Amino acid sequence: MKPKTFIEKLGYFLRTLLFIIICTVFIFLTLWTFCYSLHAFYLFLITLIFATVSFFRKKNRKFITITLLSGIALFVLSTPYNLKQYNKNAAAFQDQINQGYHLHFKEKCAIYGTLLIITVGDIIPFPEASIQNFYLLFPKENKTRIFYSNDFLQAPDIKKMMHLKGKNSVAWDKWGERFNGNFRYAAAFDPCTLEITDEGNRKKAVLVTNFNYRKNYTTQNANHLLGGMFAFRIDEGLFWYLQHEGWLHPYNAVWIAKFEK
Repeated sequence: MKPKTFIEKLGYFLRTLLFIIICTVFIFLTLWTFCYSLHAFYLFLITLIFATVSFFRKKNRKFITITLLSGIALFVLSTPYNLKQYNKNAAAFQDQINQGYHLHFKEKCAIYGTLLIITVGDIIPFPEASIQNFYLLFPKENKTRIFYSNDFLQAPDIKKMMHLKGKNSVAWDKWGERFNGNFRYAAAFDPCTLEITDEGNRKKAVLVTNFNYRKNYTTQNANHLLGGMFAFRIDEGLFWYLQHEGWLHPYNAVWIAKFEK
């Protein structure tokens, strides 16, 4: 295979992959905004109709890609308005649950989609929380999952406990840790236990947390950013409801790390 031919095929593959990703994101956002009854759904619907008509008129893939990206860009630019509507609808869902009413399938899908967005959005800033959220989507008979990583040893509060032996409790005020080095780990492990044991010439740290969402618990975020334009709420109570309905599956997360004495 000539280098030029390989490069051309690689370029075609990457462009195709990018097109599939853009289509997947666009379709997901269309369905999510529909389920959450956001006005942005109509923006996606109009864009989708235009892209579909362009496809049947034999427009090239580049034109359709730009069309879909334009719809996503307009959605992002209208974020302040979308967040206000999202916050209003999320509060209404929580009020229904608090009053003992059941949500419809569409509303459950909206909440499920929100968790998927959080899971993807957390991959870089909060990888441990993202991983744990991902496995929350799948049932496990013994309700225990084991992960291997030394990263959690970097949490300032855990560093202070690494010389201790035996099992000790670690409790953070998750949202109170936003401006320090504990926040990444508190987002995933609050609360947890940490057990340090000797293993030959090394030490073993075992962190255990019961990963689940709390009933009727809401946090307000970004309230002071640009006058609250990007304020949004995270309703753990909605995810708790999906746990109660069997859509999400809480479990004990066991994180194991080994380090030099």
